[in-house]
Amino acid sequence: MLVETSQEIGREPVVFGHALETLLAEAEVLAPHTLDALSRLGLSPLHPLEVAYPEEVWSEALRILVQALSADLGTSAAEFLLGQRYSERALRSRLGSAMNAHARVVGPERTLMRTARNLRTANNFTDATVQALPGGTGWELVTSPLRQFAASMRLRMDPPHFLRGVLTRSFEAAGARGVRMELVDHDEASGTATFHVFF
Repeated sequence: MLVETSQEIGREPVVFGHALETLLAEAEVLAPHTLDALSRLGLSPLHPLEVAYPEEVWSEALRILVQALSADLGTSAAEFLLGQRYSERALRSRLGSAMNAHARVVGPERTLMRTARNLRTANNFTDATVQALPGGTGWELVTSPLRQFAASMRLRMDPPHFLRGVLTRSFEAAGARGVRMELVDHDEASGTATFHVFF
């Protein structure tokens, strides 16, 4: 299931190994059957990961972890919680701490403007656009596949509430207080999610 060459990384939607490693850190506190399900994907929190994996591996790992959390919370809340936990762990990594140091210097609004670049530290297929809402009350953030992957029938974008959890925690770490991030539209077929963000 792993991606072996750098050429393939440019042509196929992939998730980088460090992102999966961060996600798998959450599996250690879940039930043993969750670890078994992840092992069947070729993933283990106990073993080093490859440089990159097909997007399908990431999507399935997310599904397994959300399912483990959702028994008590419901799917949307479980996705949001997993996103927050993922972001928290990512912020403590070497790459994440460097990015967060920069985010604290430039502040939450400029961090928001850099969402596409920040998301692509985890994968090579997510794009994002940001524009101010009318009256300067907040921001509209739209995530979607990069154009080169938009027609891919097998690409599954991150669940929107997982992204909401990841980004909310990231904006808080950049210095935003009272972050409110609302999902206002989600088109699963096109992989597009639209959020309104308020600091």
